[in-house]
Amino acid sequence: MFSNSKNNNVVLSISAIAAFAAGIWTIFNNSNNSNNSHNQTEIEAAFNQAVALTQQGNYYQATQIFITILQTNPQHAPTYNYLAWIYAINNYQLDQALAFANKAVQLAKNHFDRACFIDTLAEVHAHRQEFDTAIALSLESLKIFQSINQSPSSLITYFRLAWCYQIKQDFSSSYKIMQQISQFNNLDAGDYANIGDICDTMGTTVLIKGIYHDAIYHYENAENQYKAAIQIASEPNITDDIFLFKLSCIIGNKGVALYYLENYDSCKITHEEAYKIYPYNPYPPMNLAQLAARDKKRQEMLYWLGITMPLVMDNPPLIQQGHIIATMLNDLDFDEYKDDVLSLLLNCGKINSIDYQRYLKYWVQKSNLKPQIANFSQQNFYEAVNGVAGNVEGSFIYRPQPQGI
Repeated sequence: MFSNSKNNNVVLSISAIAAFAAGIWTIFNNSNNSNNSHNQTEIEAAFNQAVALTQQGNYYQATQIFITILQTNPQHAPTYNYLAWIYAINNYQLDQALAFANKAVQLAKNHFDRACFIDTLAEVHAHRQEFDTAIALSLESLKIFQSINQSPSSLITYFRLAWCYQIKQDFSSSYKIMQQISQFNNLDAGDYANIGDICDTMGTTVLIKGIYHDAIYHYENAENQYKAAIQIASEPNITDDIFLFKLSCIIGNKGVALYYLENYDSCKITHEEAYKIYPYNPYPPMNLAQLAARDKKRQEMLYWLGITMPLVMDNPPLIQQGHIIATMLNDLDFDEYKDDVLSLLLNCGKINSIDYQRYLKYWVQKSNLKPQIANFSQQNFYEAVNGVAGNVEGSFIYRPQPQGI
């Protein structure tokens, strides 16, 4: 762990890094604690420069400097720690990241450094999907901090614990950690959003299992966290384009659970709320169209489908066009209106004429299947969740222009 760092999913694919790193194995595996001839002041200056680059997200240049430091001082523990962290958060050569982290722990000179380095080791194990080990090491790090009346420099340790517990479906422990997080002062919008993401993923986990009341509970917790994030967010573009979109998805997910509970009136109200919060999310209007089709309200169905069509985009790839179209073509509620649905898809350029004929001929009619209402699932911090609608990453700033139907 190091202070003021953010987890960025930037893939380090530059071969030069691997080439540099390969040399490190020889350096620290064969080192006999030899004194380096370089001035320590110069090493510390280079180290501080690399730290600054890391905090800016410039991992490639930072890594080059860190590796140069190790070539001159193979006993510089903080450098191993930073390299391990950079490799881990980018899911890059995790075996090498593990070796870096273990070396840093081995070289730790005091309890504070040891706590920080063990935390980095926990991060590496989390990205290796070794969650039990990540949990144990995170708790060990916190215990060491407590023994010296110190605390981690950021909340990453706590969020890692919450995510790992969630992945193991130990929701009680995850909520306990999130309660600890909530007691810290000066939580920022990103912290609230992170808690919201954990709760949302819990909701989707139990929704898939058919535990709908629990799903609603988790989604409502996620909803409250995102509303808190929106309230204190300082950057309008983030508020408008990421938080509102995610909040719309979470509320829509709650509507899915209500649908399966056959509480259709509340389901409709929930999807209307999701649409109002972020009208550029195609899932709420499509689900409202499905509910209208279920109630045999053709004009209302066409109205909501007309709103949906311009929103079905593959660029940026935050919403999977294929999933939305497949939902329309396979949903039993739309069966009676397959000609309407297909015509809209064709006229709006979402399918071609060949697909039109094929879908018309092979329209799915399986009376033994329960209608599937669409929902959105997000990717959690460490593990790729196979969400039905893809993953949210980066800035969602695309707002499609209204189009004629």
